[in-house]
Amino acid sequence: MKSKINSTKFEEISVNDVLTSREVEKILKVSKDTLNLYCMKNIIPFTRPTMGKRYFLKSDLLKHISKNQL
Repeated sequence: MKSKINSTKFEEISVNDVLTSREVEKILKVSKDTLNLYCMKNIIPFTRPTMGKRYFLKSDLLKHISKNQL
């Protein structure tokens, strides 16, 4: 699957600004399936640097939350 985040943007971000799928699920209070749906529909941008785990930028998640008033 193709990365959804510009790789140069991702490389400039601190490790503390990167979230795993599990962390995002807890923050949004959604299931794994719901997060998968958000990713498939490009609702929340993510990257998969090794074609394994997905990673999310905290700033993108905060934008999503404020936009959707969660």
